[in-house]
Amino acid sequence: MTQSAIATAADYADAMLTARKAKHLLWIILVLMVCAQIVCFFVARYRVDPAAVNRATDILKYITGGIDFLGIVLSIVLCVVLLLLIVIMLVGRLIGVSRVVSAFLWSVVLTVLLFPWQAFLINQTFNSPELKIPGVLYNWAELAARARAHPIGAHADILFWGRFVGWPAATLIILLIIHANSQRGLRQALGEIPPKPFPRTQ
Repeated sequence: MTQSAIATAADYADAMLTARKAKHLLWIILVLMVCAQIVCFFVARYRVDPAAVNRATDILKYITGGIDFLGIVLSIVLCVVLLLLIVIMLVGRLIGVSRVVSAFLWSVVLTVLLFPWQAFLINQTFNSPELKIPGVLYNWAELAARARAHPIGAHADILFWGRFVGWPAATLIILLIIHANSQRGLRQALGEIPPKPFPRTQ
């Protein structure tokens, strides 16, 4: 291998390490924000009355708004970082790109799921006769209107807890899939783990 080829390979590796650090930081923040959203729901349901006017309610309102904004923005940035890694790996003809592509596709799904569609459709209380699927991230109006509701019937109860706990839990699973796929693909590309051998043909 020539000196130029070695320098090029080192440059690719340096770019991938930088992007991997950014991806890992974004992933940690998104996981913490989804967990914080679940905590905010339980706080609003059992500890702080969202209808009250006090400092605790104001803090909860700002946290909810911050999670909404950062959740959408950082999920988009995560998609861009994964796409950048795919481009680097394709240009460098590195192995492991299939797993990073899988992580990128899951990150696109994550971005779509996180978007608070119920706010965009102006139906945070779900009183419209038309079916409107909510995003994982709830806004303050929805939390204030529904956090202390008591659904009647098993079906309504499942929908209620699925909305505020089930959806975020599913999002955490998607985030784990993104992390596992991207991490393994990048480790293969950087030579930290050996490539999977091809099956022998008879």
